[in-house]
Amino acid sequence: MVKALEVGAAPTAIRAYVRSIAMKYVRDEQDAEDVTQDAMLLAYRYRDSFRGESRYSTWLYRVTATAALMFLRRARRHHREMPASGVNTTDDGEGTPLLDRQLAPGDVRAEVIARHDLALVTEAVAQLGAKYPTVFWKRYGEGRTETEIAKELGVSIAAVKTRAFRARQAALRTSVR
Repeated sequence: MVKALEVGAAPTAIRAYVRSIAMKYVRDEQDAEDVTQDAMLLAYRYRDSFRGESRYSTWLYRVTATAALMFLRRARRHHREMPASGVNTTDDGEGTPLLDRQLAPGDVRAEVIARHDLALVTEAVAQLGAKYPTVFWKRYGEGRTETEIAKELGVSIAAVKTRAFRARQAALRTSVR
């Protein structure tokens, strides 16, 4: 297939070649289709950059490999994004964010303790500075992802991660006392 694959080759042959390369990288049928589509678009968009110094199949291999690596990088970043409900200071063990928890009706003692704990956490996070409480409550109170918060606040994902981490550490220190 590679020998017959030149600049003017049939689109089905080119697509089959690109898909076979994508499968080597992602090892999943659906993901390979996504990578194939991305690679085909990239190859079309940058077709003028093919200088002819190497075979067309070699150039197409690099375009596809780049598309596959970008896909894997995006997937890895998405999977690394930790759900907010996994934090002890804000999680009841059932994945419910702090602001969504419901106390048992009539349990006055639990309500007093919850309000006290909430006040301590609020104070500890507020002592860090003005930019921390917003991120903390969106992340751990509302259960939003880092990407959502970054887009809403107009800051980088790294800034959201840092602020959430520091605020969480402050909240954990108050719960240890």
